[in-house]
Amino acid sequence: MLKKTLNSSFGVNLAGHITGDFGLAEAGRGTLRAMEAAKIPFAITDLKVGGQPNSDSTYKNFGTDNPYPINIVQTNPNWVDQILAGYFPGIGSEYFKGKYNIGVWLWELPVFPNEWQWAFDLFDEIWTPSNFCAEAFSAVSQVPVLKIPVSLAFPQPCLTRENLNLPKDKFIFLFMFDFGSSFERKNPFATVEAFKEAFGKSNQDVLLVLKFANTHYFPHLREQLAELTEGWPSIQFIDGHLPKAEIHALVNSCDCYVSLHRAEGFGLTMSEAMYYGKPVIATAYSSNMEFMNVGNSFPVKYDLVTTTEDYGAYPKGSIWAQPDIDHAASLMKYTFENYQEARQVGTKAAKEIRSLLGPQTVGRKIKNRLEFILAHLNQSPVSSRFHELQAEKDLLARQAQAWRQTALQVQKDLAKYSQFELQQR
Repeated sequence: MLKKTLNSSFGVNLAGHITGDFGLAEAGRGTLRAMEAAKIPFAITDLKVGGQPNSDSTYKNFGTDNPYPINIVQTNPNWVDQILAGYFPGIGSEYFKGKYNIGVWLWELPVFPNEWQWAFDLFDEIWTPSNFCAEAFSAVSQVPVLKIPVSLAFPQPCLTRENLNLPKDKFIFLFMFDFGSSFERKNPFATVEAFKEAFGKSNQDVLLVLKFANTHYFPHLREQLAELTEGWPSIQFIDGHLPKAEIHALVNSCDCYVSLHRAEGFGLTMSEAMYYGKPVIATAYSSNMEFMNVGNSFPVKYDLVTTTEDYGAYPKGSIWAQPDIDHAASLMKYTFENYQEARQVGTKAAKEIRSLLGPQTVGRKIKNRLEFILAHLNQSPVSSRFHELQAEKDLLARQAQAWRQTALQVQKDLAKYSQFELQQR
C-alpha cells in the first residue's frame, strides 16, 4: 500500500441534501451544526433532489470544490449512485478522488440490501447514528463502521396554536410522516386505530393531528387513510409541506407525540418532540431506542414480523416490528388522564436528549475522529478504497452501472405516472 498524498490542512468537505425538507437533509444540517460547535472548517456541496422542496436556508455558502483532505458524503447509497451518474450539477466521481471518503448512511432494517453493497467500495469508512444501523452495516462492510449521532438544535417557536388553526382547548396528539418514506413503514393506520380505541367518538377533549406530505405520489393510500378516519371529527389532517417555523411550532404545540412505526433509521420527529419536552409514545424498536427509554418516554410493546410483500426498498421477507395497538391505546389514555406525570417524563426527555444529542457533544466525537484520521493519513502507509491509483476502468464501469440504474428508475417512474394518469381518467 502506498502513502496517500493529501492536503494536510484540517477540515472537511461535506456533500449532502443541505437545503432539503426531509430526514436525510436534517441529518446533514445536524452534522454541520456539530462541526460548527467543534470549530471544524468545512466546505459544503448541496445535493438538491428534484421533486422535493429545497427551501431550508440555514446554510447558504455552497460550492462544488472540496479543498480539504476528508470528504463526508451524507446521503444513502441510492443517491451515491446518482452522484456518480452526474445527476447533481457540479459533482461527480472526481469528488471522491484523492480524498479520505466517509459515507453517512441510515437504514431501517436489520439486513442491508444486496443491491447497495457495491457502495462500500467507494468509502474508507461509514458513519451512522445508531447501533441498530451499525449492526446492519457491519455485517456486510469491509470498511470500519462508526456510530456518530445526529446533533439536534431547534429554535424556540414563536407561532401558537392559533397561528396554526389548532384548537386551544383540546389535548392534541400528533404524528408526522412522509408518504414517500414508506407509508407501510411509518404505519399511520396503527396510530389511528390506537386513538380510536383509546377515546372513541364521544370524547370531545382530544384531537389527533396527522401531518403528512407527498400524497400526490400515492393517491390510493391517501384515500385509504381518509376512509379510515371518515366520520371522526377528532382526527384532523394537515396535508403538504409547511415552512420550517410552522413544523417546529406544530411539534411544540402538541401535548403528546405518537409514532407507531415499524422501523426507523433514526427517528427525527420523535427526537424533536422530546427536544421540546413532549411525552412521546413510540414503538420500542429500531434506532429511536438509541435515545428513548422507559424513563424519558413511553415505549410501545411489539412483535417482530416478516413482511409478505415488497414495500418500496424493503423486500418481501424483511423483518420489522408490529406495534401492540392495545398497549399504545392504553399509553395514549394514560398521558391524557395523567398529564402532569406525563409532562414530567417529557421534561426529563428534553434534558437528556439535549445533552446526548447536543451539537457540542456530537461535535467533540466528530472532531476526535477526524483528528485521528488525519494523523493516520499523514503518518502511516494507508490506502483509500477510492485512491488515485484505482484503475480507471473500474470507475467507468461503476458510472455505467449508475447510468443504467438511473435509466431503469426513470422507466419505473414513467410507468407509475402512466398508471396514475389512467386511474384519473
